[in-house]
Amino acid sequence: MEEKAPHKFQEKMELTYEEFFRARYHRAIQLARELEQVLGRQKAFEIISKACQKYAVESVKKQMEERRPIKNFEDFKAFMKEEQESGRWSHIVTRTLTEEKPNELIIHSSECLIAKIFKEMNAVDLGLIMCCNTDFATARIYHSNLKLRRTKTLMKDDYCEKIYYWKCQE
Repeated sequence: MEEKAPHKFQEKMELTYEEFFRARYHRAIQLARELEQVLGRQKAFEIISKACQKYAVESVKKQMEERRPIKNFEDFKAFMKEEQESGRWSHIVTRTLTEEKPNELIIHSSECLIAKIFKEMNAVDLGLIMCCNTDFATARIYHSNLKLRRTKTLMKDDYCEKIYYWKCQE
């Protein structure tokens, strides 16, 4: 029996991770700059930030539907360890330190493809609101007690530091 070839829209193409993300963000940055010209920086950034947070939250919600729920901080730390070991992000971010404490999970990253691309496109301001700042919104999706503090980001600094911690509702 002869196998039917996939429709041309379903054929795979070869791109590097860098080519993929550069193409993904190039048009978004152009559109954001146009919005900035028309609406002003503050209004444009507000709209872009809300839209990117909404997309990130929807993406994490979908991801969480496919796995066991996070009930406590130990579950979250196990989830983050699985994510790091899965290779899902290994082509995008180089993590140099992951330190687990009873009340904190500290993650340092020394290299980020997305930060590299936004820097090269002279769009660090957009990289922060389109990518980095969405981490705060998605932390709440994992669990309402999960909080995030960031002291550094590769968009602006020589490494990224994310500190997740568990804060029980009062």
